[in-house]
Amino acid sequence: MDPEKKRALRHFTLSDLGVLHGPPLKGSVIVADVVREALQTDSAAFFVFDALAGEMIVRAATRQLRVGTTYPLHLSAIASMTESTDAIAIGDMSKDASEAGERSVLGMMAALAAPVLGPDGNPLGALAALDNKPRAWSELHKRSLIDLAYLVTQEITLHASFRTLEILFAERKASHS
Repeated sequence: MDPEKKRALRHFTLSDLGVLHGPPLKGSVIVADVVREALQTDSAAFFVFDALAGEMIVRAATRQLRVGTTYPLHLSAIASMTESTDAIAIGDMSKDASEAGERSVLGMMAALAAPVLGPDGNPLGALAALDNKPRAWSELHKRSLIDLAYLVTQEITLHASFRTLEILFAERKASHS
């Protein structure tokens, strides 16, 4: 059998993709800044859903939010997008999501979030625009955020591609030693 066909498909963990630990991905930081400016929000962030730990983690943030802040996934209104690949808009968390960690942990009252996808096409996190006060989100806001979340998705895909090449190179080097 061809050695390439015998190789197991590689499943990347959040750590492999560089989104769980270490410094935030540079592109996600830049995109969060663009989101805050373009949508005129108090803050913007890239969140990662760590299902194994049951947490949502702030991995890139602007203004009031701190990178590394975690809170339980089950308290997150934004994490509900793991069941859908569409953006979600919450205009007033005091009415729409009384248990939202975004409100209780981060102090935010409104959120617009778009999924950030992993190489397998499933949501691994979200890019979010957040406000300290209730707010109405327009379709233009939603479309803009979806487009910007795509940029973070592309950065993660590129990172996965480089990791794949590193793994293949190491395997080839080991087999020729």
